[in-house]
Amino acid sequence: MKLRRGWMIPLGAAVCAGALAGQPAFAEGSGPKQSAQAPQPATAHQEITADVELTRAAIQVRRQALVTAAMDLTPDEEQAFWPLYHEYREEIAKANDPFVALLTSYLETGGELSNDEAAKALTDYLAIEEARTNVQKQFVPRFLERLAAVKVVRFFQVDHKLDAIVDAELAATVPLAR
Repeated sequence: MKLRRGWMIPLGAAVCAGALAGQPAFAEGSGPKQSAQAPQPATAHQEITADVELTRAAIQVRRQALVTAAMDLTPDEEQAFWPLYHEYREEIAKANDPFVALLTSYLETGGELSNDEAAKALTDYLAIEEARTNVQKQFVPRFLERLAAVKVVRFFQVDHKLDAIVDAELAATVPLAR
């Protein structure tokens, strides 16, 4: 199955927006020249990885703008909040890396899984969710040291809402398992 660029945007959101169908990752003749000896899956994987990184960077800028607007921080709070926010987002991105790999693998199959593959995917997905939750558990006390509890709650509400947007877009476009 040829991978499609359009699904990279929400995938990087695993990081936060876009549609999962669209144009081929690179039209023939565009992008770097490929060696006839280079294996196609490795090339496609490298293209996906590069797309995910670019998408993550673009999403992070938009995400930060939305958080800025919602948080209503004083200048002192901003100095305390933003360095920790960036550290938090880096850790969440690391926790999301296995999700990107899992989703990429799933999309490459078109949603066709054996029972063993499906069972492994479920186990992997639950471990990813646990890792995300563990990052949040690690950072809540650190945010509480710097901000009033109501602002920490507001931040995690905004963060959750942004994640929900990504999840909704993925749910609308990722095929059901067969």
